[in-house]
Amino acid sequence: MGRLERPLAPDAGPVTAFARELRMLRAAAGSPGYREMATRAMFSASVLSEAAAGYRLPTLQVALAFAEACGGDRAGWERRWHEAARTERDAGTPRPAAKALQAHHENELRAADVRAVVPPPAQLPMEAHPLVGRAALLQQARSLTARCHGGERPPSPLVISGQVGAGTSAFALRLAHELAAGLPDGQLYACLDPAVGGPGDAAGIAGGFLEALGIPADRVPAAPGQRLGLYRSLLHRRRLLVVLDGVQHEHQVRDLLAAAPESRILITSRSRLLGLDGVRRIRVPVLERDASMELLAHLLGGDRVGAEPRACLLLADACGDLPLALNLAARRIAARPEWMLRHAVADLVGDRRREPGRFLARLRAGDDALATRLDGAYRQLAPWARLMLRQFAGSEHPPSVDDVVYGSAEELAALVERSAQPVEDLLERLLDAGLLDHGDLPGQYGLPPMARAFALTQPDPTQEPPAAAPRTVPAVATRVRGAHA
Repeated sequence: MGRLERPLAPDAGPVTAFARELRMLRAAAGSPGYREMATRAMFSASVLSEAAAGYRLPTLQVALAFAEACGGDRAGWERRWHEAARTERDAGTPRPAAKALQAHHENELRAADVRAVVPPPAQLPMEAHPLVGRAALLQQARSLTARCHGGERPPSPLVISGQVGAGTSAFALRLAHELAAGLPDGQLYACLDPAVGGPGDAAGIAGGFLEALGIPADRVPAAPGQRLGLYRSLLHRRRLLVVLDGVQHEHQVRDLLAAAPESRILITSRSRLLGLDGVRRIRVPVLERDASMELLAHLLGGDRVGAEPRACLLLADACGDLPLALNLAARRIAARPEWMLRHAVADLVGDRRREPGRFLARLRAGDDALATRLDGAYRQLAPWARLMLRQFAGSEHPPSVDDVVYGSAEELAALVERSAQPVEDLLERLLDAGLLDHGDLPGQYGLPPMARAFALTQPDPTQEPPAAAPRTVPAVATRVRGAHA
């Protein structure tokens, strides 16, 4: 049932006369319902109904929106409104309460009232698999997204980073589903990874979000700056959750960030996105071994894991406790319920020392593969960074008890015969690509087993054809010195 029209105010002043004219226009248009008009006018049905009640003169924006929703001439109704406002002003100033109400409506954005007629967006994907071993990290993330200093400062956007396959997206989705309960105006989600066809620019993402929030496509500003400004205005006025997943570069999201008092913004990336100012950061590590066993129990069944724990320990070690690797391996094994667990693990893992790429190549389930994700990160690297990774993987540094190879910047600089400082810049870029991790000691880096297995399967960048050298060497030198190699 549509909204009932309020009785017309009894007084016969200019405000009531203007409201009567609005009612006549609506009647001439076939008496459309106020909810129907709201979808065109971008003001709520209650605001439009009040405009035609005659108790106060509506703002010019509301009056023109009402008229346009009923097919009225904008210029003619603007003249009528100014005439009514002038007559009312000559008759006397509005009462303080009326002035306060008018100021409130003048500060409203049209889009802020759309939630009265459009359901809030609920774009969060479902959680794909059990999240284990992250209780302490979740508690830290809750603290970082809570209001600080007694609510005096709005919560900052949170950047969640980690190496390839560490589960940053899964972690962010768990946190997002928790936060969503306190953010009733909706959840917005965008995957920015180009591998899945994500939008590449902030204005495109903002356009999609505006339409999800109820702004008709023909009302979304064409100019990128205006579009982003409208999006940030809505974010500031509502209680929204925004998840920007798979971010690769700061420029993709910088213009989408805002100091929104009641909204929350989560960003996932392999990179720490150090170019973003005013954000909080948290890094998702690989699992502890006990958590790896718990995850395998979820995926393979507690009875099966409890019957053959040694096989599961071998699998966790081979996967480097990487959540994605464990998940893909467990899904393959679960598809063979007739096999003994130890036989299935041995067949899947093989001899990792002699054939480092074999196990990695078999970590595939359907259209999801760890090697594909590693390759996506590798292809974004400059040639010098690829060489550094390949040399690190082929070095004589022995794997530690967690199967990670560690090396200092000084030691690794000797492998490519360069000074330690430029090599440390390369290592930081490899870390932001999700292919390395920091060690426990200052200046120490760790090469995870899955990234090492991938690097060993790649051709040596130094073995390029001689004809390519004149074109690539100067570019390599420039990229190594630049900020975006």
